[in-house]
Amino acid sequence: MTFKVVMFFIVTLLVILDHFVEFSYSFTFNITVSLDGMGNFFRVNDAIAAAPNFSTSRFYIHVKPGTYNEHVEVPAQKTFIALIGDDASTTIIVDNRSNGTGFSTATSATLTVSGENFMAQSLTFQNSAGPDKGQAVAVLDQAKHTVYYKCVFLGYQDTLFAGAVPQFFKECDIYGSVDFIFGNGLAIFQDCNIYARLSDIHITVTAQSKDNVDNHSGFIFQACNVTVSPEIVSSKNKVTVFLGRPWRTYSMVAFIESFLDDVVQPKGWLEWPGTPVNLLFYAEYKNSGTGSETSNRVDWPGFHLFSYAAEVANFTVENFIDGTQWLPETGIPFRTGL
Repeated sequence: MTFKVVMFFIVTLLVILDHFVEFSYSFTFNITVSLDGMGNFFRVNDAIAAAPNFSTSRFYIHVKPGTYNEHVEVPAQKTFIALIGDDASTTIIVDNRSNGTGFSTATSATLTVSGENFMAQSLTFQNSAGPDKGQAVAVLDQAKHTVYYKCVFLGYQDTLFAGAVPQFFKECDIYGSVDFIFGNGLAIFQDCNIYARLSDIHITVTAQSKDNVDNHSGFIFQACNVTVSPEIVSSKNKVTVFLGRPWRTYSMVAFIESFLDDVVQPKGWLEWPGTPVNLLFYAEYKNSGTGSETSNRVDWPGFHLFSYAAEVANFTVENFIDGTQWLPETGIPFRTGL
């Protein structure tokens, strides 16, 4: 094999590694939460309270399998908290607060995160209020440098509030009906499943709320799947899904390299009464599936169809959320580019 051939293979390998960052990571837990009395605490909140304040190193909390019925808060002083389950299917944190039972949207969340550098892995966060209770948040995250890996978010209206700069969601399942991924955060959703649940009205995946052109705010969905929740596959013909609607004037959302099932409507996006459509930024790039057909998409000035990688180069983990600077500490895999 010639020197040039060897160098070609080396360069090719380096390019591949530059686009995919994987980590082999094992946890040394600081404390354990368990419902069977075999851990340090019975409640997740008690474990968080026991963590040091304003830590600059990761504090690992093992949440053993079980259903934890509690409203969980990560206060601002509890930094670098990591909640680690064994599997999202067996480790569930659930509450049922909602607008319908007297809570504001912000106070309805099952999990509220204010502490920076929060991390969650292999957990389900559920708001069990149901579809008739209005806004009922599963996770409300207003902390920067937070990451979720292999987590499940279960709700209907307003399931997940992403409200800080920056945030990252990897291989997560997000279920909802109305505006179920919303907020003014700067976030990338990579390799996630977006599941629409049956609703009496149009289903809107996103309600991104960028309110100033200079704000660092927007949602990017990369290599995600948009389809229906498994329990309503038989009622799929009753489901109409829109990728988003502009909660605020400069709403910013892009779907790139994602699968859009046939439930995604031909126009793709929905108006928000009173919000102009010339200042928002909605974009699609190299999506697949029946719902990705763009011939009948909205003709808004703020809607963009991109054809070239260079046009979406700023939407990557490396460029959009500066992920190569802070994600490696978490040990969670991520794709840096397109």
